[in-house]
Amino acid sequence: MSNKSRVLIYGAGVIGSIYAVKFANAGHDVSVYARGSRLQSLESKGLLYAENNSVKTVPVLVLDKVDHMIAYDYVFIAVRYEQIETALAELAESNNPNIVTMVNNPRGYTHWENLIGKGRLIPAFPGAGGKIEDDILHYALTPKVIQATTFGEVDGTVTDRLGDLVKLFKSSQIPHSISKNMDAWQKSHLALVIPLANGIYYDGGNTYTTAKNKKAIQMMSIALKKNFKALKAKGILITPAKLNLFCICPLWLMQICLKIFCNTKLAETVSSHVPYIKEEMAILDKMFAEITPIEELDYAKATRLSGYMGRTADSVIDDMERIVAEAEVKYGEKDV
Repeated sequence: MSNKSRVLIYGAGVIGSIYAVKFANAGHDVSVYARGSRLQSLESKGLLYAENNSVKTVPVLVLDKVDHMIAYDYVFIAVRYEQIETALAELAESNNPNIVTMVNNPRGYTHWENLIGKGRLIPAFPGAGGKIEDDILHYALTPKVIQATTFGEVDGTVTDRLGDLVKLFKSSQIPHSISKNMDAWQKSHLALVIPLANGIYYDGGNTYTTAKNKKAIQMMSIALKKNFKALKAKGILITPAKLNLFCICPLWLMQICLKIFCNTKLAETVSSHVPYIKEEMAILDKMFAEITPIEELDYAKATRLSGYMGRTADSVIDDMERIVAEAEVKYGEKDV
């Protein structure tokens, strides 16, 4: 691959727009596929983004359809989980060998590979967040110490095309990391983000109001511990390894850390899209429950969004505390 890459961003929401901005500003040839009102905005105004207290635009080619005869070095799919199969089915007809899916996935990659052909898929997940307000992108990249843009081959090998992808991210100043087990990485990621999102949904506000909501913080802490204990009990690798801290961290300390984190600008920025993906999170929440042994411990009843709607916080927290206690007995895990 030459120093200048030809990239297609399939999906012009927050995540797709962030990577389009970063790649284009690094001098890469970027096309963005968009639909609906976002397409109209991009065609009339260009891709606008906020930086250093000013609004800027970046040169990208805006597409209203994907031309399967055009070859790209990489195609990045940046859509919600419920839209991924439609995107893959459309791209199956193209000649592009490297399709990077920047999408949550708790169920593995067999079905996705069946849709586009084995060997084309590069599972990944973004290390960024933000919002689009008045057609202007406001965003932040997540520090590598928290969560870099992560990607890897389905079989865990480190290939030449991953090396080229590293060069693309590096030239675009995007923190990045290769995972040798993306399936476990994505399951671990969902164990983390589902409780955080559900806490915000329970609070009904933003991260700052959630930080002040004692019940929401309690629920998030208990659900985090339970989720990671469930992964461990199921024999699913927790990765990156630092996430094992959720298995051993006392709940009182976890609550303090969550309260501090939720009260930061970073938390506000990277979670600002959460109110708009409630349907996607509900789907992923249900799927996560299916792949872990939590159903044996009444997980759905206590911790999923549908499980606590209409209930008092105290009753939910009582159930969640009971579940964690049962998990400790069942799987031999205790707080230290």
